[in-house]
Amino acid sequence: MSAPRLPARLLARLPARLLACTGRAATLALALVAASAPAGAQDFRDPAGETFTVWPNIPVIRASDLGEYAHDRQIIADLHADKADPAKVAAALQAVDGLQAHHERTALAELGRSLNVQLIAELDRQARRINTRSPKLRFDFADITPDQLQRPLARDNLPGRAGRTTLAAYITYTRLDGALVQATATLVKLRSGASQSFTATAPAPQLAEALARDLFDYFQGTRFTAPRNPLGGAQWLTAAPGHADRLVSRDAALRYCQSQNAALPTAEELESAEAAGFHGGGVALQAAGVYHVDAGLYDTAAPLDGAGRARPNHLANVPNGYYYCIRHAPPPAPARSARSRR
Repeated sequence: MSAPRLPARLLARLPARLLACTGRAATLALALVAASAPAGAQDFRDPAGETFTVWPNIPVIRASDLGEYAHDRQIIADLHADKADPAKVAAALQAVDGLQAHHERTALAELGRSLNVQLIAELDRQARRINTRSPKLRFDFADITPDQLQRPLARDNLPGRAGRTTLAAYITYTRLDGALVQATATLVKLRSGASQSFTATAPAPQLAEALARDLFDYFQGTRFTAPRNPLGGAQWLTAAPGHADRLVSRDAALRYCQSQNAALPTAEELESAEAAGFHGGGVALQAAGVYHVDAGLYDTAAPLDGAGRARPNHLANVPNGYYYCIRHAPPPAPARSARSRR
């Protein structure tokens, strides 16, 4: 059976280095993209009680080394800066020629198979640590021999084995200064094409453990319900464009809020919005900032919480605070009785 040819638009969705990988995982990635559909907005871990079977062969793809990038750029810069000196130009050209050989040698020092195996072992260790018999991530080695893990799988056998697999994964990494390595593990759902990525930075011997801990905590940890904004019915407005990130007077802040059919918030409203957070429908306040509220100034550096952060503002026309405006939803219109309608 021959593998179906993938359209160019689907091939474009795969990382370029992944397309260059050989082995079962690369073949699976092609089948994965061909069958994928646009992912929905649901949680990647849904359904909540499901155990996810992961394809055991995880490509480990080396990206550029950020630590060496600056060194390489300096070699090129030297070539330009010393163009008037023949001796320096010759030395610079020799250094440039040496870049290719250098990177070919270092490219061979990949984490590769060791990181693949260590990641699976670390996930098993995390499961033993909490004494669970049902880890959410399971690697299926059924009907797979050690030899098959090291070479491409015959495409005729791929559909049957991929049919019982839920997730595929690949890892990209780059070496930083010294022994530090930054790696990103990406999991992809075969049915939907949805993905989830996890990044860790650690010395090479601890990299698998750091990635495994993030993966394990994400899938095994408590799934918290999304919080509700305590001021969900209100609309928050930023300061006027001309007032952004600078102190203004209470009078100026009040005039702008009124021009937007809004008002300065109370100290309690500002505190609730800060607790909700910028990504939870609230606002973000500076760590040592002073904000205009309806009754004065709200000082985030004050040692007390709540009303203890509020103090009177006796200088209403002096630029001494930042501000947000709040617009409350209008109250519902009273229901009209049948008698009043007549």
